[in-house]
Amino acid sequence: MKLSIRKWEASDAKAMTAALSNRKIQNNLRDGLPYPFTEEDALAFINQMLAADPKETFAYAIDLDGTAIGSIAAFRQSNVHARTAELGYYIAEEYWGRGLMTQAVELLCEKVFAESDILRIYAEPYAYNAPSRRVLEKAGFAFEGIMKNNVYKNGQVLDMALYAKTRQEAGITVRRLYPEEIPAALELSWEVFLEFEAPEYSQEGIAEFRKSLDDEERNKKIIFYGAFDGDALVGTISIRAPQHVAGFFVKATYHKRGIGRALFETMRKEYDKQEFTVNSSPYAVKVYEHLGFQATDGEQTVCGLRFTPMSFS
Repeated sequence: MKLSIRKWEASDAKAMTAALSNRKIQNNLRDGLPYPFTEEDALAFINQMLAADPKETFAYAIDLDGTAIGSIAAFRQSNVHARTAELGYYIAEEYWGRGLMTQAVELLCEKVFAESDILRIYAEPYAYNAPSRRVLEKAGFAFEGIMKNNVYKNGQVLDMALYAKTRQEAGITVRRLYPEEIPAALELSWEVFLEFEAPEYSQEGIAEFRKSLDDEERNKKIIFYGAFDGDALVGTISIRAPQHVAGFFVKATYHKRGIGRALFETMRKEYDKQEFTVNSSPYAVKVYEHLGFQATDGEQTVCGLRFTPMSFS
């Protein structure tokens, strides 16, 4: 089961019609959608999103294994709020309660922060909508307060809850590392490995990973990139021929801030052929899936190291 966000296609109209012909969904959205919702309405929306300025409207279908199961978009605001975007989303009822909406929100935020100058993404779910609020909280949004009597919906005056996620990595720089900086990247890799990946490995696997970090000849053949918060190294990605990701680690306090995607995007800009492979640890599989990697084989174990072969194209 692979979830992603992608551009809308005309063929998504049928799935969108089925999802939005549901009062439970429309009751949690803004007014303006017709009911019943038809395929003509869906096509009009899809064409509108495809024609929108991609620097102003970040609109995507939520795709699960090739089927559009929902919608997610961030809309740039204006005037002094021109670097702020409002988030909106829905997912078909049969997919509720499976964590898929949280994944989609995380993907959208990573993409917008990595590919635009947006500094803040906010959302205003109705205060009673506890599931939507949980989605935002799980995706790293901060609760900023209740807006009392903020809207009139379905004959009722309702409160709204304000949530926001900011580009906390605004001061982060990403670049290729100098040789003298590589030891710090290796130690950061070890620190993150012990916290998140070692629990999945045997003692043999942990020892084998440490051995690889200490292998000077191996490290000479690897290109390292780093993410810096000021002068502090907070993340690293490394690659060896032929375009194989040898390591990818971000400090715990910097997770879910778009730093991993920024590292990956910076690294891959240096390659004409956009094909990469990785042997992902169990913990990192979802991270790589968010970046667009797909598993090419089942999980394997070599010298105590558990990994899933994956590729990006």
